[in-house]
Amino acid sequence: MPETRALQQKLADKVWHTLFGGGESAMLSPWRLRDKKQDHHAIRAAELSAIQTMLDELDDLHAGRRIFNHHGEIVAAADAQLLASIRFNPLIERVADDPLSALNVPGTAEALRDVRLEADILALRHSLNVRRIGLRADILVETFALETLSPRPVDADWLLRWKESAARAVATDFQDMWARVLVDEVRQPGTHSLRTLAFLATLSRAEMSAIRFMTAVDLGGFICPDAPDYFHPDIHGPMFLQMEAMGLLLPGLDTILLKTVADRGFRAVLRCQNKALFIEGIGSELVIGAHVLTSLGREVNALFNGLADTAYLFALGNALKKRGFTIEIGDWHGQADGSGLFSEKMRL
Repeated sequence: MPETRALQQKLADKVWHTLFGGGESAMLSPWRLRDKKQDHHAIRAAELSAIQTMLDELDDLHAGRRIFNHHGEIVAAADAQLLASIRFNPLIERVADDPLSALNVPGTAEALRDVRLEADILALRHSLNVRRIGLRADILVETFALETLSPRPVDADWLLRWKESAARAVATDFQDMWARVLVDEVRQPGTHSLRTLAFLATLSRAEMSAIRFMTAVDLGGFICPDAPDYFHPDIHGPMFLQMEAMGLLLPGLDTILLKTVADRGFRAVLRCQNKALFIEGIGSELVIGAHVLTSLGREVNALFNGLADTAYLFALGNALKKRGFTIEIGDWHGQADGSGLFSEKMRL
């Protein structure tokens, strides 16, 4: 455990150096948090909250709910409009009405200022998004069970492409994805290719939902459709076609041959995220249908650590039970080398 913790700290420092450098910044670096013995999660939560406040102000500026006053301060538009509504007594000053004012046509100088403001807002938003993802990456490092850490730096071209894509991520799940991609690459440069970054950068919300579904039913590189009480052709059929079109699944339906791990009889474990099916029966092998994940599908799937769909596992387990196998479902505690511990078993 001490060795794992030491590697986690080294990885956190390497992630920070890769993204922000070693100088001073508005956020506390991992080594400064350790030196000051600060509450890591509390500090990161406060920093994320501060960034969110700035992003909210940018939204208000863009929507016109806030504006800059003559001191350069951001204030509520209602307050500024109240001041602007004050007029001199007509006996003191009389100003002729401008017929173009009703059209709200800006002059060239004003238009340039508006464009510059929009560009500045967008640039700051992108910068804040990268900082927010960097903080999420720092928190994520603590969940990694590390055995090795490469000393090689991240490729500069890769990092630039990552920043360009991550800067546009707004939703939390997308930001968590880019944080995981960064941590993986810093831990072992070359883990995620530029082609993978390009794929992730084009994901839509619907495609993200398909990936989440794939993650919840993946059995270690394939999805078994032999669960008639779970899969519905009208619902899941289009999802499989979508994943094929995305390059996550090989076209069509294939089969997988499971071989026994016991000296006598059939015994095998099908792992799915935090759960597993323990299968026992007669013979030495078991053939089941499979939608096989591509290399891209396996790589993308590894980015989303979620929970297994237990309804799917129960349906698959009952289908295998009808074929004469004894089925148990339980918790799976996986290790970095692919091994694991099967516990809390329940027989179907």
